[in-house]
Amino acid sequence: MTEKPQGTRTFQDEGFALLLVLWTLGFLALIGAQTLATGRSAVRLGDRTLQRVQLETLADAAITSELFGLSTGAARPAPQWHGAPEEESTRIVVRSQADRNRVNPNFAGQTLLAALFSASGLPTDQSQALSAAIFSWHMPDVAASGATGSIGGQKTCTPTGAPFHTFDDLSALPGMTPSVLNILKPHLSFSQIQLPDLSSTDPAVRQALTRSGISNSPDQKPDNEQPEEETLIGVDAVATRGAYRMNRHAEVVLLPDARPVPWRVVRWETTTRHED
Repeated sequence: MTEKPQGTRTFQDEGFALLLVLWTLGFLALIGAQTLATGRSAVRLGDRTLQRVQLETLADAAITSELFGLSTGAARPAPQWHGAPEEESTRIVVRSQADRNRVNPNFAGQTLLAALFSASGLPTDQSQALSAAIFSWHMPDVAASGATGSIGGQKTCTPTGAPFHTFDDLSALPGMTPSVLNILKPHLSFSQIQLPDLSSTDPAVRQALTRSGISNSPDQKPDNEQPEEETLIGVDAVATRGAYRMNRHAEVVLLPDARPVPWRVVRWETTTRHED
């Protein structure tokens, strides 16, 4: 049997070496493609994040400028969109209004609440019972004397005197079922300070004011007048740059005499964010 001379390579050895090289190159190419794709995704994500942060900052600056104008008396609430100082290619619009559109169950009397519930579509007896339950909830002294509402012959609640902060709090009242709560939600606010007036954009609230006679109260004041102290103001700002748009919303209580910041923030949030 003839032995293969030492130091020589066969065709099979060379083919295996070539195949190993090709496999290695293919693997390296796959790693390179994956790294490139990951890098591009990271760049796009970084660009979106940068755009989002910049637009949010500009929108918040527009809201702050609007609030300073309102608190110092240099401007009045303007519910129509109007331009704010623009930054390079960014377009910014802002609007503001005193929140007098809804009813705060913590401040409203039983008569107004009953009229609102009735105007929202609830039966008269149910409206009276629910309004009595709410009134007795934050008026424990009155409730203790026997002035409590009832639904189906049962006592509606155990008065605590604590204010309602959320709709979950309100749902604790007997008779305040999820379906009833969904009917009432659009007409209620837990942050509004003043009673609403007939400038409200809510037809049910306007109808309730008329029925209850609250619309003739001396505290009624249209939104275009100078806000009083401790007025809840809602401000919206939209910053747009190309395909990017940022909508920011703030609700604050104006405190004109407070320093250094003449307002207290109730809510400050992003309402809409869009990138194509």
